[in-house]
Order: sequence, then structure tokens, then C-alpha cells
Amino acid sequence: MTEPELTHMTHAEWLAEARRRFGENPANWRFVCPVCKHVASGADFKKAAAPPSAMAQECIGRYHGAESFADAGKGPCNYAGFGLFRLSPVRVKLEDGEILHSFAFAEPDATEAA
Repeated sequence: MTEPELTHMTHAEWLAEARRRFGENPANWRFVCPVCKHVASGADFKKAAAPPSAMAQECIGRYHGAESFADAGKGPCNYAGFGLFRLSPVRVKLEDGEILHSFAFAEPDATEAA
């Protein structure tokens, strides 16, 4: 596996970028799994009864019974950015100094433009 190109930002910058792309409602925020490239929104995670924090760090396939992330590109898969393989391309520095390994934001659809 190759190391992803990383983007570093503060939590405030990350939140501002999410709001700029998708608006205030986190249900509209969308992230791309770095392994299978599946795009899921906050609404998708809510529908799957996943915790709100999952949408930026886990592929939605974890909540739909996906068993592997070996078949990249055939998602959704079960990858999580906080595990042994940290392939998430965004590092968000939280206020307490901890680092969140986040999926990249998806490109907003024309209908979701803020």
C-alpha cells in the first residue's frame, strides 16, 4: 500500500470546509472512503443507526455487513480510518491536541451547492 497524500487542518478549518461545501446540516456532509471510493453522507449514517462520528472515519459498509476492504473500488467496504492501516488522507487537529484521521470530503453535487 502507498501512503496517501495528506492534508492537515485544524478542527475549526475542517468544520468551515464542511459547511462551505455542504451547508450547516451534518446530514448533508459527504465523505469518500479512501479504500473503495464509496461516497456516503451523514444522512446515510443516521439511517444505518451509526454514531455521528463514524461518517468521517468509517466506510458505510461497516454498517451494512461488509466483511472486507480487500476489493477496493467495489464498495462500500468495512474500512475504518482509526485502525492498523491509516489511509485516511486528512488529519484534523482537535482542540485537545488529538488527531482525527478523516476521510476526504466528497465533491458537492450541483444540487447540494451552498
